[in-house]
This record gives sequence, structure tokens and C-alpha cells, in this order.
Amino acid sequence: MPSYFHDEMLPIAGAYAAQHRSEPVSGAPLTDDERMLRDLAYAIIAPPVTKQKWFLTITDLRQSRMLPNNEPPFDVEKYASTIIDTPYRSATARYSRLVDDIRADSLRVTPFFMVARRVVDMDTARERSLTGVSRLTPAEREIAMARVAENRMLIGWVYRRLGERSRGYKYALERLFIKAPAPAAVDAERALRAFDERLAKIPVLSAPVAYYPTSGPQYFKD
Repeated sequence: MPSYFHDEMLPIAGAYAAQHRSEPVSGAPLTDDERMLRDLAYAIIAPPVTKQKWFLTITDLRQSRMLPNNEPPFDVEKYASTIIDTPYRSATARYSRLVDDIRADSLRVTPFFMVARRVVDMDTARERSLTGVSRLTPAEREIAMARVAENRMLIGWVYRRLGERSRGYKYALERLFIKAPAPAAVDAERALRAFDERLAKIPVLSAPVAYYPTSGPQYFKD
């Protein structure tokens, strides 16, 4: 349901917070692919949380940029303890939960990076076009380059979060097998291997863009 606070006020406050952290902030409208990139990214970046009616979730605060997206990292030990300590009817159920989580992340990889590829291609074209734009003002150039920097920083966060999750799943599987060995561990190991193989095939889309705002702190090095 549309909310003036969430849809209008929170993004404005988030932009100020991001600028204070010296992150790039662009006033350009989002393209369809840039909006989709953000929607797909937050399913990977943000931890699973329960939506509460009267409170902002971590996802809300990150998506609005009130909180940085690269902190905190995926908590490897906490995830493992959740799998091991949560009451289940059987050890097989614990492995099933782990397999479900791994496969869910695995299914997110291809859609995100397909959109990321399109966004990077358009950003590359955008950068090249700046040299031919008549009467381009410094402010117009900064808005364009800030958006390119935003997009590539977001893609970088997703790269790292997927790596963190892979390490978390491996850690959880090892600890779970020590405490509750079961034949279902084979399925978890296969799912993790398939996930890692998919991650290994992700192309390096581009290097970080060199963004230098005309005012305020230098470019945020993520």
C-alpha cells in the first residue's frame, strides 16, 4: 500500500544520510532496469526479517539508504546457530531448511546479474555520450556520474553479499554435520556446490567508476 512517509520522506532522508557518508547520490529518475536492479538486490543484501506493522525494518532503512548496505556483513555464526538451535522435528528438517536457503539464493543470481549487465551497458553508453552533449553543465554531469556510481556500488555490494552467504552456508553445513550427521547432508553439499559453481560464472561487469562530487567529501570507496 502506498505510503507518503515510506515513498517520499524516507528516500529524501536517506539521500541526506548517504551524502553524509560520502556515498554518491543522484537526482536522476530511475530507469525501469535500475528500479528492478534495486528490487532484486535487496532480496540478497538484506537479511530475512519479519515485517512489523508499526516499525521500520532493516530492509526499509537500507533500501532508503538511511543505513549503509554493506554493514553488517552476513553473520556466519548467527546463521549457523539459527539452523542448529531452532527446534526441528528431525535432523533432516534442519538440512532441508539449509538446502532451501541455498537454492533460494542460487535462483536469485541469474536474474540479478542479467539486469546488472543491462544497467552497466546503459551506464557505459551514458558515460560515452557525455562528451558529445551540447552545453553540458557541471551539475548535469555530476547527476549522471553519481547515478553510474550508485549502480556500480550496489552491484559490488551484491557480489560481496553472495560470497558471504556462500561462506555462511558452508560453515553451517560443517557445524550441523558435526552435531547431527544425517544422509540429507549429501543434498545440502550438492546444493552448495551448485551455488558456488553458479557464483564462479558471474562475469566481472566493470571496475568502480571514479566519481568526484563538486562539493562535499570525495568519492566513497566501497
